Amino acid sequence: MKHSSEPLALPPQTPSDTSKSPSPVPRQASRSPHPYRRRNPERYRRTLTFPGNTPPSPNSPSSSSLRGISYTGDAESGTEADDELTRRLPAPLGRRRSSTEDVLPKITLARDGKVQSAELNSVGLQKPGSRLCAAISRRVIEIALVVLLGVMVLGGKDGRAWREVLARRKEIIYWTIPYVCTTVAYPVRIFLRGHGFQSPRSFDPAPLIYPILYPILVALSLCPENVDAQNPYLLVNLVISLANLPPILVGPWQLHWVIALSPLIPHMTDPGSTFLGVANKMSLIPPISFLLTSSLTGLLYPSLTASELRLLSGGLINLLWHAESPQAVILRTMIWGGGISVFLLCEDVIKWNISLARVPPHKFRAAGHAVIGIGRFRKLASIRQWSREQQASDSEADIDIPNRKPTRQRSGRNSFWARLSRQQAQLRKLGYASAVYAIILAIVFVGLRPYIASRALGGLDPFIWAPSYVLCGQSWYQRIVDRWTPGMGYCVTDGSTETANLRWHLVVYWVGIIATGVTIVTTIAPKIEVDTRRKVFHGMVLPMFLVPGLFDPPFTHLALSIALSLFILLDLIRAGQLPPASEWIARFLEPYVDGRDLKGPMVVSHVFLLIGSGLGWWLTLAKHHQQDWEWHDQPELSFIAGVACVGMGDAAASLIGRRFGKTKWGWRGGKSVEGSIAFMAALMTGLCIGRSYIQGLDGDWGLVVWFRLAITGAWGSMVEAVATGVNDNVVVPLGVWMVVIALEL
Repeated sequence: MKHSSEPLALPPQTPSDTSKSPSPVPRQASRSPHPYRRRNPERYRRTLTFPGNTPPSPNSPSSSSLRGISYTGDAESGTEADDELTRRLPAPLGRRRSSTEDVLPKITLARDGKVQSAELNSVGLQKPGSRLCAAISRRVIEIALVVLLGVMVLGGKDGRAWREVLARRKEIIYWTIPYVCTTVAYPVRIFLRGHGFQSPRSFDPAPLIYPILYPILVALSLCPENVDAQNPYLLVNLVISLANLPPILVGPWQLHWVIALSPLIPHMTDPGSTFLGVANKMSLIPPISFLLTSSLTGLLYPSLTASELRLLSGGLINLLWHAESPQAVILRTMIWGGGISVFLLCEDVIKWNISLARVPPHKFRAAGHAVIGIGRFRKLASIRQWSREQQASDSEADIDIPNRKPTRQRSGRNSFWARLSRQQAQLRKLGYASAVYAIILAIVFVGLRPYIASRALGGLDPFIWAPSYVLCGQSWYQRIVDRWTPGMGYCVTDGSTETANLRWHLVVYWVGIIATGVTIVTTIAPKIEVDTRRKVFHGMVLPMFLVPGLFDPPFTHLALSIALSLFILLDLIRAGQLPPASEWIARFLEPYVDGRDLKGPMVVSHVFLLIGSGLGWWLTLAKHHQQDWEWHDQPELSFIAGVACVGMGDAAASLIGRRFGKTKWGWRGGKSVEGSIAFMAALMTGLCIGRSYIQGLDGDWGLVVWFRLAITGAWGSMVEAVATGVNDNVVVPLGVWMVVIALEL
């Protein structure tokens, strides 16, 4: 598989094109709700103190070392955007920064342990010691929360996860040794090479925690209820975990491949093992992981961090390996089959279209003129020496006239596109877009349609099965089917028409909620801030899925899977600048984007919101090994763990912390204690609502239950406050789902 060396980014735009562009222009997000309204500018300037109270001149040596210093804390949360972000104004004074992490003083140590050099910390003029203590405290809390999560997973569910660890102790040992050794050996290798050790610019444990430990903890949370049955997810995720080690710790990818296969050694050295054939198949997981991570990096970086890319790669491999239920097979087909096919077949066409879109309109060659002005004709007639090598052209600008001022040669990347006229460029854009749309339709109807029919629907055509799955309980639909296709289109599942009517009512209900939310947001959008507009969509998740999603979990699983696939496809069209849909999509998304959405080619907010909401249904049905389209068991609270996090907890933390948060945490990011308390209270409220529906108000509501709810809310709120390097709309719902499973809420 080849991958793009350039992400599918929005084309850069000149200031003259800013007002006409439907896409937002990258700009650093400001935490202030009104960053351009300074009541006392002189007072603001006086806060930017320099040594000796004298600002350095632009040409002074010290000015270069002070560039990029952000003098005030900036918000790293995507919910802390402001209205000026969509107006494409320049960033306010002193707000630019180069990283979302805790940037610390850069200290270089010699081999003898002495400090060689120490640079000024790039987060301002705070004392390095206080900044260092705040960063260390934050990272210690983050690591402690992950350790606490591991303890709860191992000790919960009647100890099933711990018994699974004991049964697979050999594989766990072969996983632990490479993980610990590669992590500890990295600084030792630096010293042995004779170079001084440089302290990292930020203490970010995310690459060593979330893509490595989270897959294993999720696999342990999926232990079957039958204590005699082995967990089919653990060994695969042990291999994925080692494959997600940062390459800088391991070295060449061949060595990384060997290290990732360490958990399989017990099975490879046992000739009589019945698991040997499966272990041989698992040996292909590391190269798939490396290739997938590389391809995703070329497409999505810097929209996603390295930790998010590896975590996403691990999730996709699990979907590819473990999809058994018809709902999971459909999701795997759309993501893997459809996504990879579009990527392979449309990559070059989309890159050409992006390169063409990056050329400013005034750079295109002007169309030729049939009549030349009399002054221009006399000037051309007076030229005695003509270039014999001059090629025929339909434009006067292409005629080589002596004594003309030398022009700067166009760059190689845009020289071909700049030779086109505007009409030719427009035709090419339409041709590229038509080709991509035709390929997408061909993939859906020729590739995905027969595969889904044979693997998930028992041979039924998806376009016939889908309306029957929802509408077979409606008499008017049955009359239409009897008239046009007799004998087809009736109930295609084992359920009765009553369950089909429930699905029909859910569809109507969801469409009504979406229409109402979009109408409200578009009507009052100019009057409210970006943060409030975005939280309206978070609030829409609550009535859509908090309780209605428990009525029919398999159908909710399918609906969220289709929505995720459509969101990714629409964002590909937007980022690829494919007319005319890209302009409509960009104009709709423009009022709701924030700083994270402007980092790279992908608008991540709505995709992460949907992923965080759907994790509960996807993972819980995988735990139950769902094999059909009907849900016969009692709903579980783990279904709505993600909805309670992103729909209630995240929205409450942003709205309350932004307006009433006065007590800030000591680390960078602007998170407040009041916002964390609001997250905890909202998360507990959402879980209580779901539990009251499942068990009723007369169920078990003892002190132990409330204590477990408080632990769940406190854990989620603290992870949301300290986590960096990963999106909190994914890791927090995923962690809360594991806590709910472990505590048996």
